[in-house]
Parts: sequence; structure tokens; C-alpha cells
Amino acid sequence: MNTAPTKKFCGKVVAITGATSGTGFALAEPLYEQGASLAVSGRNAQRLEVLSQALSKQQNVPEQRFIATIVDVGKEAAQVDAWVEQIISIFGKLDCAANVAGGSAGESFSLVAEKMDEEFEAAMDTNLRGVINCMRAQIPHLGRGSSVVNVSSGSAIRGILGLSLYSAAKAGVNNLTKTAAHEYGPQGVRFNVVNPGLILSPTVQNLGSEFPRRLIETTPLRRAAEPVEIARSVAYLLGDDSSFQTGCIMNVDGGYLTGIAAFWA
Repeated sequence: MNTAPTKKFCGKVVAITGATSGTGFALAEPLYEQGASLAVSGRNAQRLEVLSQALSKQQNVPEQRFIATIVDVGKEAAQVDAWVEQIISIFGKLDCAANVAGGSAGESFSLVAEKMDEEFEAAMDTNLRGVINCMRAQIPHLGRGSSVVNVSSGSAIRGILGLSLYSAAKAGVNNLTKTAAHEYGPQGVRFNVVNPGLILSPTVQNLGSEFPRRLIETTPLRRAAEPVEIARSVAYLLGDDSSFQTGCIMNVDGGYLTGIAAFWA
């Protein structure tokens, strides 16, 4: 009996943004093990080197099948365009994309009327403009059977008190993705969203202990997710096992979206 693991992504070229930490980092190694050729990007050169070293040490990989590039997807579309052109130049095609980059950094916990212009720009650049830049660059190279997964947030559905701009940007990601699913479905290209709940990530840890505690209290499973738990759902939607799913909003949130959150007394 053949007990070798199935190489579900053998022959596929996969682009991952936000690959230097959290879900993006957790996604890269399993896809590489399953045969994917990877184009990973992020803003942190040191963390990108850590990921590159991890991929280089993979056993049973006959040749190096990855490139790592510093890209700030939310700043300049030209950076993203150049990165995607690099992917095509090296690998000759693009089959899948996981647009993971995002976060609430730069937005203070405050009421809507107290938000500053720079907070708005940071929230939109990091969470919505970055996804738009990526999709515009990726779509012309995607053919029948291709798949794009955008990582959003449970806050896109319910909002988070104090993080209204982040929540609004993520809601934009969800609707952008559903629209793309309709527009490109006839061409056989799929677009789906993963909505995580609270994730154990450096960004969350930087918010202090009170925010995670209150969010966990409103999550039925009473814990935060490990990045790898979100990455598994992203991998599923990227792969052929989800071949009849498009326009899907997959909540991976420990049940968070079943209840009502109240962070402020």
C-alpha cells in the first residue's frame, strides 16, 4: 500500500502575501511540502529570511521552488505589479494566490468621531488597498481552475467597537471578493474569503491583555486560534478539494460570529 502523502499542490504556483508572520507564515511550509512552487512576500526582511531558510531545509524537495520578495502591497501598486511579473518570469504562470497581508496596526481604540485621517489611510492601505492591488495584478494571469483566497476578519461581519476603520476595510474585502467571484466565475477562476476570529499573533499580543480576554469571553470555544488553524482553511479553499466553492465566506472563528461582543462596559 502506498502511504506517501498526497501532493495536492504539485505543479501549482502559489503567491502568498503577508508571509512573514501569522497565517501567511503558517501557510507557506505545508503548501511547499505538498508540491507547490511558492512566491512569498512581506515587509519584514528578517522574517522573510527566516521563512526562506525554513523552506530551504525542507526534506524530500528535489529542487528549490520558491522566491521571497519584500513587497508592501498596500503602498504602491507598482510594487505589486513588479512582484507578480517576477513570478511569471520565473515560474511561467500563477495558479493560486493567498492575499493574507493585513492588520489593525496604526488604528487606536477610539470612537468613530475620534478617528484621525492617518488612521483611515493606514487601515485602508493595509487591509483593502493591498488586496485590490494584488487582485488587479494577479487576475490577468489566472486561468481556468485558478483560485484566490483573501483573508479578512470576523470584524467584517460584526464590527469591533473601537476598531471601526479596520472593520470597514475588512467588510470591503468580503464584498470585493464576492463580486470578483461573480465576474470571473464564467472563466473558471474562484475567489473566496476566510474570516478568522481572534488569532494568536504578534499584532494581537501588541494590543495588550484586555482586548484578547474580552474577545475570548465571547467566543464559544473560549480560546484564540493558532495561525496554522486558519492556514488549513486557506489551503483548502486554494486547492482542488474546494473546486465548486466560489464567493464563499468561510468563518474560522471558534463560534465568535454566533454571539454578541461587548468590549466596553
